Amino acid sequence: MGNKAGGVSTRMLILAALASQVGTASALDYPPDGLVVDLRYRSAHIDQAGYTKPANANTLRFTLGYLWKFAPEWSAYVEGTRVFAVFGEHYNSGANGNTHRPSEGDPPSSEVSSAWVAYDNGTASARLGRQYVSLDNDRFFTPGLWRQNPQSFDAVAAALKFDTGTTIKYYYLDEAQRSVGHDYPDPTQREWQLDANLIHIDQKLPLGNLAGYGYFVENDTNTKYSWRTAGLRWTGKYAFGDTGTSLGWTVEGARQESWRNNPLHYQADYHMLELSYGFSWASIKLGDELLGGDGKNAFSSPYGSNHGFDGWTSQFKNTPANGLEDRFVSLFGKSGSWNWSITQHNFFADRTSQRYGSELNVLLGYALRKDLSIELDYANYHRNTFGSAERALWATLEYKIGKQGGY
Repeated sequence: MGNKAGGVSTRMLILAALASQVGTASALDYPPDGLVVDLRYRSAHIDQAGYTKPANANTLRFTLGYLWKFAPEWSAYVEGTRVFAVFGEHYNSGANGNTHRPSEGDPPSSEVSSAWVAYDNGTASARLGRQYVSLDNDRFFTPGLWRQNPQSFDAVAAALKFDTGTTIKYYYLDEAQRSVGHDYPDPTQREWQLDANLIHIDQKLPLGNLAGYGYFVENDTNTKYSWRTAGLRWTGKYAFGDTGTSLGWTVEGARQESWRNNPLHYQADYHMLELSYGFSWASIKLGDELLGGDGKNAFSSPYGSNHGFDGWTSQFKNTPANGLEDRFVSLFGKSGSWNWSITQHNFFADRTSQRYGSELNVLLGYALRKDLSIELDYANYHRNTFGSAERALWATLEYKIGKQGGY
């Protein structure tokens, strides 16, 4: 954890001392002791305008971990991840030099993806070491488990949970282990040195849940991603008696400002609005997400999920300078062992009337049994003024025991 390890250890001791003084209900939940295994094979075919050959990426992820509760209120977890390219590297991994083919960001790699020790007396808990960080819907901080290589952080985490329905979480992030993997040749892409303080407060309401957050991140490796972001998020779901139907919603707003060593000077707004209605087997969702931009700089989310937002082809991995608005409609459901979704995205600039393009995403998944599943994902991006036309198909077979990350 670099030259900040002493500071992190001191923080951990303080937090553990605090944890030993309070409460009885669980603040951070852990699965039973034991083995964690994830074996996932994925075949990806990507056909993108501007390339003479498509990408055919066949990759295999093997994750092995063990969760050990070695004393009352104490636990430890260690996990390693290995990613293999099978049947040859007929894609641009970003590390293999195959720039004549489209990109699929899953290079072969080996890494220690988690290694932590935790204390949990019930109401309060603390965790020190390399760990996954997932907040809300993963928009701002995520382990990014869609990628074969996960993203983890060398960090301290603490949580306090009160009988009033309030949960307070704090994270100190020292280093980000990026999803390109530990063996990626560019050190400025595989590891980011951070000095980040994340504060997240959840409050249960009579109707839904209200979250407030403040994320203060100094990035010493990639300074343009040093920012402070503060926001509020209200989510909920209301069931209509015995009809089997329910109404769900998300209302979120945030503001981001350049911070500390960031050479850019900007402010940008963010919002996410979602409304869904239907049955468990079939529902509809309408949504609008905005990442503001002023023509020079835009709202960014480099520590969050790329795949989960703004289309699966990742045309908007970096927010355009004029910002990005995603207006989308989704049909989705789950019945028995099946789950499915169909989403249509329409992308626009925030600052101008420019239409970037549109994308169709289709998912079909089936659980063969509790620990074994298959999934098909299809994406088709139509370009108007931004990015490149692209069609992609992913087929995934996954076997898993326990939970990656250990919690």
